Amino acid sequence: MVLHRLAGASLLLATTLACAQTPYAEDSTYRGLGGQEGIRKIVDTFIPLILADERIKATFEDTDMKQLAERLAEQFCELSGGPCKYTGKYKGKDMASVHIDLKISNAQFNALAEDLQIAMERNHVPNSVANKLIAKLAPMQRDIVTSGAALSHSRPDMGNFLATGGVSQLEGAGGGGITPWALISGYGTRDSWGGNVHYTHVKTQDYSLGTYGVAVGLADRLEISLARQEFKGELAPLDQLRIKQDIIGLKLRVAGDAVYAQDRWLPQIAVGILYKKNKGVDGLGALGVSNVTQLGAKDDSGYDYYVSATKILFEQSLLLNGTLRATRANQMGILGFGGDRNDSTRLMPEVSLAYLVNRKLALGAEYRRKPHNLTLDDEKAYYDAFIAWFPNKNLSLTAAYAHLGDITVLNKKKQKGWYLSLQAGF
Repeated sequence: MVLHRLAGASLLLATTLACAQTPYAEDSTYRGLGGQEGIRKIVDTFIPLILADERIKATFEDTDMKQLAERLAEQFCELSGGPCKYTGKYKGKDMASVHIDLKISNAQFNALAEDLQIAMERNHVPNSVANKLIAKLAPMQRDIVTSGAALSHSRPDMGNFLATGGVSQLEGAGGGGITPWALISGYGTRDSWGGNVHYTHVKTQDYSLGTYGVAVGLADRLEISLARQEFKGELAPLDQLRIKQDIIGLKLRVAGDAVYAQDRWLPQIAVGILYKKNKGVDGLGALGVSNVTQLGAKDDSGYDYYVSATKILFEQSLLLNGTLRATRANQMGILGFGGDRNDSTRLMPEVSLAYLVNRKLALGAEYRRKPHNLTLDDEKAYYDAFIAWFPNKNLSLTAAYAHLGDITVLNKKKQKGWYLSLQAGF
């Protein structure tokens, strides 16, 4: 218990100390926090939050909270470009050596950061300013969180930041609406695991697509996803059209950190594979069609391979993602794989951009280029504009307006419509 209490006090003091070595050169962040008076109010809100936080409150039972508040105010002031200097006993100490034996976990580190975010929200600090302070604190995770942090693997810790698991992409992977990101589904830290169940519905003028599935993230490193897509025609002569597809996905984070490495340009990088199995075509029996190969596809199953790079820029309140996908899929595989025009695997770029309005709300846009393999299907790129809401770590809701291009030559209308996705997880 003594060790845990020391860990809690040391974490707050040392984190701010380490960040004070590289404060902002100008004082716009300091002024955005409200100057010394505003910072004092933030700290006065912050301290009760951590003392009430079930995740970390026990670590501060024997801490001199008055002194801690004074040191925090000094450090937030100095860090944000203000006229203060840190005067505590940890000044000049090496953070890695201070924390090596304290067994501080990612969940504890993130709990403190989340409480600080809430404290700034309650004091009406603009999100753009709050994120700049978080951007200075985040890189200290490398020195403060020890690799030996021991948490129970039997229960998810839900320790990662809100929204950092992304939403559920149309093929079941964690990411945006139409493209996967390098983020791992769920809120489990590297010491734990997390997961979600999700449902997505897309409705255009003449078609609808429903996707439902589950995803599990292990140690913030590996993601496993299962999804089913159900495509339906709504307009004659395709009003009886029904196509189903099952998708199994694996994603592995191989480098970088999208959240903590705010002092580095290297993004978080993940590689992924999606195995897709088309279940056949219903509703076209009068035409003698029961399989996508009868529509010109070469196969009714196939693989997508992709690499994604994701970077969260807290100072700019932005999330950037780029994905390169190797695929033969026609309309994600709904119309099979390969075709009479082309049967080779092609590399297709995908990009996402999101603005973090606050820690619970994001606005963004996505683009996904796609191959044109079938004469029957004049396939075009997908793109959308979305809003994602994360009221808590158990629920997210995403709405988008999507442009899906042509679906078949039997219907030349550009397919545009609404996209709605609900995710429940931990």
